[in-house]
Amino acid sequence: MLLAKFVTQRCLTSSKLINNVCQSMQRQISAKKSIEKIPPLRRKPKFDSLHVETLLRSAAEDITLENQYEKLSNIILPLANYSYDEQLEIKQDIIEQSFDQIGNAILWDKRIDSQVLKYVEFQEGQFCHVKPTIPSPITEQYRCKDDLSCGYSIDGQKTIGFYIKPSNNKKFSNTLCVSPIHLKSMKSKHISAIKHFDQFLKQHSLPICTNTNILKKDQYWRTITLKSNERDHLMMIVVVHPQSLSKNEIDQMKKDLFNYFIDGPGRECEINTLYFQTCPYARCTSEENPFELIYGDAFLYETYNGKKFRISPDSFFQTNKQGSEIVYRKMIEHAQLDENTVLLDIGAGIGVQSIMASPIAKKIYAIDPLNLCIQDGKFNAELNKCRDNIEWICGFDEANLHRILKKIGDLHGDNSRIVAIVNPLRYNLTNKTTNILRSLPSIQQLIYVLSKTDQQIMHSFYELAAGTRSKLQEVGRPFVPSDIYPIDLLPHTMHTEVVVKCVRV
Repeated sequence: MLLAKFVTQRCLTSSKLINNVCQSMQRQISAKKSIEKIPPLRRKPKFDSLHVETLLRSAAEDITLENQYEKLSNIILPLANYSYDEQLEIKQDIIEQSFDQIGNAILWDKRIDSQVLKYVEFQEGQFCHVKPTIPSPITEQYRCKDDLSCGYSIDGQKTIGFYIKPSNNKKFSNTLCVSPIHLKSMKSKHISAIKHFDQFLKQHSLPICTNTNILKKDQYWRTITLKSNERDHLMMIVVVHPQSLSKNEIDQMKKDLFNYFIDGPGRECEINTLYFQTCPYARCTSEENPFELIYGDAFLYETYNGKKFRISPDSFFQTNKQGSEIVYRKMIEHAQLDENTVLLDIGAGIGVQSIMASPIAKKIYAIDPLNLCIQDGKFNAELNKCRDNIEWICGFDEANLHRILKKIGDLHGDNSRIVAIVNPLRYNLTNKTTNILRSLPSIQQLIYVLSKTDQQIMHSFYELAAGTRSKLQEVGRPFVPSDIYPIDLLPHTMHTEVVVKCVRV
């Protein structure tokens, strides 16, 4: 659930995007297919998300010193002026648009599998059925993770915040940085840290990066990440570009941070953990460039659904703690686990789903591309005294993931019951992995966890349900999206977390 660096271009679920996806999927429609064979999907007037995108683009225009915070709020929190009930209705409409369109794309493709058509025609189960959106338990000050960039404000001062790129402002042709301290989603603890980091940058002699996506010479301070738990323990991670600095000069940067935030004015932020990372690329993992602990505890700890978890600087961390607990419960509930079930947790993160499933499932394979997350997961399993039924696997890319899934399928055979929980944000799932999921007959159910519905992810649902491309490529029985459970993790935004239950037909 990360905010894009260029907030004016962040991903929104729009009818234009969905239509483009469907048009590309439907180019091979058979003209001979009888319209009577296609069951009609529910139709009703929909919320016009294209209109909202137009408003977001115009929000970055004519930005001034006086209206900059209002402009940023209109971009980051475009639904803030609606009542919360109205926000939920808007999000419900957007999700229904998405799955009405993917349902049509599945049914109208000439490769449609006969089992899918039979399943829908004879109403053997739900098909793309969107449940009512579950509201967030809290609607303000809910963000427990923020990724912020260094930049120059509209008055030319160093600052830290989110980027806005004015589209028609000749005076400010470059990207501007606006502080998010006035956003109602920000926690007060984070606001205090942002204000102090802003003051730290202004008094420091080294230049900042004017755009963290375009790295230039002699620019050093890049980004900070703030993470906090329910007890308001705060972790700050500072990322800099090392350029050609010597070790002594980099050590001085770390000392400057310590002197300001631990011994100086910034101590009122009450930072519990302060990390430092040098990164010469767009993004660096802990394996490439380790995080250096400058001060405090090495980890944060958070409780999800009664279980305690360790959070590392590179760990996957949900933005809304209370809302994410609902997501985790929904995943486990709809996976329908029992003592004979094998669970594939693909994109396991710090292991929340795996650890919640451990008392129920027969065997769990927790797979994640980051080794640091795997280490956290193993520690968290011991911390929660889990049964010895979780195998932790670091699958660093999709090719590796493909081999892991095939090996697990061969190990358990066709008679086992396997359920897969898939987080596409942790892996870029292409047709190759989709095909291997379908080719394992023991996988009876998929639980997809989505925080966005972009073209690649929507195409994955299409490929899960599509018929065989040729007689030489058998991909196994199809999966169809049956029930869709939207959960609002980010109030006032256009984003919705979606748990999608896919059943084998």
